[in-house]
Amino acid sequence: MASYDADLQAAVDATSVARDAGIAAEADLVGYLRQQLAEREVETADEAWLQRTVEAIIGDPNYMIETEPSDFVSQRKQQDG
Repeated sequence: MASYDADLQAAVDATSVARDAGIAAEADLVGYLRQQLAEREVETADEAWLQRTVEAIIGDPNYMIETEPSDFVSQRKQQDG
C-alpha cells in the first residue's frame, strides 16, 4: 500500500466533510479543495489532479488519495532534506 502526504489527505478529507455538510457546493469543490491545500501550505497547478480528486470525493466520501499532484513537493521532505 502506497503512502501519501498527510497534508494532502487532510485537505481531501476536509473537502469531503464540507461537501457532506453542505458547506461547499458540489460545483465549487475544486475551489474548496484548492483553499484547503493553501491552508496547509500546499501549492499545485495540477488542475487535472484537482478535478480527478474531486470526482473521487463525489464517488466516495471516504476517498483516500491514490496519487499526488504532478508538481507536489512535500514540506516534510524539504524540512528533513
